Formats: sequence, structure tokens, C-alpha cells
Amino acid sequence: MPPTRRASRDAGKATRQALLHAASEVFTEHGETASVAQICARAEAFPNQVTYYFGSKEQLFVEVACAAVLRAGRHAEESAASATTVREYTHILIGTLLGPQARNVELFTTAMLLVSRRTDLRQQITETLRTLHERGQDALTQTLVRTGWQLRADIDVEARAFWSAIFGLIVQKAATADEFGYTLEDSVAVVFAALQIPDTVLDQPLVLAD
Repeated sequence: MPPTRRASRDAGKATRQALLHAASEVFTEHGETASVAQICARAEAFPNQVTYYFGSKEQLFVEVACAAVLRAGRHAEESAASATTVREYTHILIGTLLGPQARNVELFTTAMLLVSRRTDLRQQITETLRTLHERGQDALTQTLVRTGWQLRADIDVEARAFWSAIFGLIVQKAATADEFGYTLEDSVAVVFAALQIPDTVLDQPLVLAD
């Protein structure tokens, strides 16, 4: 590849990454109403570059939101990895998603609503949900299942129910702000209500699987 073409491609990748990074910051600060001008000012780029690399502001928002919720899930799993009991695991996991990572999850719930009006953007949302559910299945396998607790429904159903409950709580929290009213205990109860995990399992030590 000629040096000029390689340099042009590298510059293009750098510009795209700069726009993604700036958009992540700006959308986190201002939500989906953030303007292309705000993003470009942060990235030191031009509005037509958003169109060139992402197609539209909406497509850029969906890409940022999908990355954000996957990042939130990963942070929650990493934070909960140090838990010594199922009870501690569930508290750390949900506390992280509804606390430090709440904004990242909220961006994704907004993106899902946006896609209900822009079906051309649906595929990335669908793929992200599939990834979240698969990770959820793995997490359940590594925690609840290895304690000997028998799930009441198929593990994929439980993983979907987990994220559906998280999304619902996040929407309520975003809508009600200081009037949210749910304690961490309440939130854990809502998310895991369908599992009906007994205290004997919640307080059982977590050990590494063989």
C-alpha cells in the first residue's frame, strides 16, 4: 500500500475514534439531544465527518450507547467478582449497574426507544442485547448454578429477565431522580424476584468452579 494511502487510512481511523470518544463524553453529559456541533467541537472535527463515518447523529448515538451498556455490564461483573457469597454478589452487581454505571445503562435504554422509531438502526441494538444476555447466562452459571440452586426457568430466560428488570429500574430512576425511592435491597428484590433464591443460597460461600 502506498504511504499516502496508508497515512490517509490511519488518519481516517484516528478521526473516527476521536469522534466516538468525544460523542461518548458529550452524550453522557447531555443525552441524545447533544448536537453534532458540540461533538465536533470536542473532537476537533467537522460535521460532515460525522455523516461520512457514522451516517447520522442517531447512528453515532446508538453506537455509543451500545458500547456504553456493554462497558457497564463488564464493570459490574468485574466489581462483583470479588464477592464471597451470592448475596454480596447480587448487591455489588446491581449496585454497580444502578449506581456508578447507571448513566451508561440509561444511554442504552434511550437508544432502544430511539430505534423503535428508526428501525434501520435495530440490528446493533439486537446484537448488543444478545451479547448482554449471553454474558448474563455465563454469570448465572458461574454463581447461582454452581451453588446447587436449581433455576425455576431456563437460564437464558433468567438472563433476559435480569436485564429487563435493570432497564426498567434505570428508566424509573432517570424519570424520578431524587424521588426514585428504591433502596439497594429493594432493587435486588425486584431484579431477582422471579428467581426466589432462598437465604441458604444467598449466604452460601462462592467457590471457584472445578
